[in-house]
Amino acid sequence: MLVSAPLLAFDASDPEATVAIGQLFASLAVGVAALVLLYYTYVFVRDVLVADVREAQWYLFAAIGAAIVYAVTDIGTVALEADSLSLFAEGAVLFFILFLALAIRAMYHAERPGEGRSRLVPAWADYAVIGIFVAAWWGTFLLESDWTRPVIAVGWIVTSAWAVLYAVQTVRVHEGTTLAALTRHLLPAILCLAAVVSVDLVTGFLSGYEALTDAIWIVGTTLVAAFLFDTAVAIRQQGGELERLYDWTTWREQSFEQ
Repeated sequence: MLVSAPLLAFDASDPEATVAIGQLFASLAVGVAALVLLYYTYVFVRDVLVADVREAQWYLFAAIGAAIVYAVTDIGTVALEADSLSLFAEGAVLFFILFLALAIRAMYHAERPGEGRSRLVPAWADYAVIGIFVAAWWGTFLLESDWTRPVIAVGWIVTSAWAVLYAVQTVRVHEGTTLAALTRHLLPAILCLAAVVSVDLVTGFLSGYEALTDAIWIVGTTLVAAFLFDTAVAIRQQGGELERLYDWTTWREQSFEQ
């Protein structure tokens, strides 16, 4: 016989249950939005995009995958009341921002044929950064160290700043292109998530602000889900604009016969 977790029995008089239900739906929204974005991004890269952005593509897929992992682990934390999963959710947020920053950086370095813009750091530096964060997070987690949370906190701050910096540069360099449009739609999600983790870190040093932290996470993750879905819609519209060039309902058949 299956027994539902206590938090899933909604009781309007129980504030903890109300927060749990809000957290559950916010995480579900992030997961659905990430899946939609993953599908439309894959279709757009496969059928529409001609620029060689394979590096950015795989980093973006990894970031979307991290968002899905966050949604699954956060839902598991609420449904199963498993606090150990919360560390995986926080780690997923870290790697979502990290891979999103790397994807935007790769788009910044995308070049037209014949261009030769130099890179500030070699390509292997990206893999080194990924390796450092993966080793640091798993190392502290497996050793059950008190440094797990500080590692995540430092990662949140560094990767958020890195993502915003390259987002601004990408829009400036690739103004008028699909890369700039995609970055513009992803930037609000980055800024929103950066604001959420900043509030989380600040309130972590204070007492009596647990309710504020929970509210910020629920509202913030819901907004991130909305921005991810907006990015998916924008990508779909980009493909739709090309399809309308060959729309037989709006274009007359042309003939060059005399």
